[in-house]
Amino acid sequence: MKRSTCLILLCVVLFWGRLTALAQETIELRFLCFNEGNECEIYADLLSRFSQEHPDIAVAVEVMDEADIASHLSEAVDTGGGPDIARIADYPAFAGRYLDLRPLLADADSFAASFQAPFLEAMRADADDGIHGFPDAAAMVAPFVNVSLFEEAGLPLPSADSSWVQWLSALEAVKAATGVPYLVAVDNKDHRLVGPAMSLGARYFDEDGALTLADDLGLRAILEILNQLLELGRTPADTLLGTGKSQDYFARGETLMYICGSWKVEEVAAQVGADFDWAIVANPSGPGAGTGVVKATALVALKDTAHPEAVTKVMDYLAQPALIAEFSARALTIPAHLEVAASRIDYDTENESIAAALNAFAGEVPNLQDQAIALDLHPLAPVYYEASNELLRGYFAGEFSLDEALAGLKARLKRANE
Repeated sequence: MKRSTCLILLCVVLFWGRLTALAQETIELRFLCFNEGNECEIYADLLSRFSQEHPDIAVAVEVMDEADIASHLSEAVDTGGGPDIARIADYPAFAGRYLDLRPLLADADSFAASFQAPFLEAMRADADDGIHGFPDAAAMVAPFVNVSLFEEAGLPLPSADSSWVQWLSALEAVKAATGVPYLVAVDNKDHRLVGPAMSLGARYFDEDGALTLADDLGLRAILEILNQLLELGRTPADTLLGTGKSQDYFARGETLMYICGSWKVEEVAAQVGADFDWAIVANPSGPGAGTGVVKATALVALKDTAHPEAVTKVMDYLAQPALIAEFSARALTIPAHLEVAASRIDYDTENESIAAALNAFAGEVPNLQDQAIALDLHPLAPVYYEASNELLRGYFAGEFSLDEALAGLKARLKRANE
């Protein structure tokens, strides 16, 4: 009897030990990541902390070139064996291959409300309310301004809600006081002009959501402003004709305003050095309010994962405001999370100009028009930009009238939509 009891106890102990071992078995997830700077290194660090809190889930960060990730995902659609999570730029291209996190998130509505809808919509294959990931780093356009020349003129910078009319008036006053050659410099690359056009009332999508340049009045307005400045010698001609770089004019202190994107902040800081003070200002407003144009990379969850619950835990963890703020600070990127963007980020740089500029760009995120997000995510965006760069250069060179340039641009879009 005693021997039987011991045998039963031994079996119970062995069985319980087996259950414990199974319960502690680690789920291993693959996260494909590409770098524009040090993003993957930061994610590896953040995820190591996640695994300390969740010892049953390990996440391996695999670094690939951006193009290789897209190729890998394309192949995985046919053969399987894809990652569980990926950092990707062209996330609309793989809509339909993503896991819907909504049923698994503890507070899906709060998660979705943290980001502007067009970012999340771009990940959907159908008109549903699925949540498949989130934008992790935004790149956007806003004006760089020479603050030292405003100070030399004894004039304040226009307020954040100032219109294009008010800004141009202020720039003229500073030019008169300082003798700076140019008011505004901008390269003839239309992603730099889309924000001003939208602010002045342009509508790029029709009622059916097609990219048609449905209302060109705002684009016409900014082009007329630039052409007038060109004729008056208040903007450098070579930048609008595609042979010069507006950044060089700004770095030399020859223009008061330079319209470009957040990806140029560190370059500008290095070029300008201590020569003068500069800042990023809010996009000037118009009938469409003030907006830049934006594109963001995203973290997405793949639907072929064998571990949807674990993947959801990882995505929910990385989307926490504190983690997004830390990631943005360490990577020197612009957060697309509305709460984080609206707060001050303690960027990991000793250069105060860089930190201030990135925070100013982040402050523009809540002001983005939906179409300013949707445009660069649209499959016909490359068609639009190629056509606009060609036709607008011809307009500034006097080869086309403005009517001809805009008619040609709409015709290209019409053909592409057919």
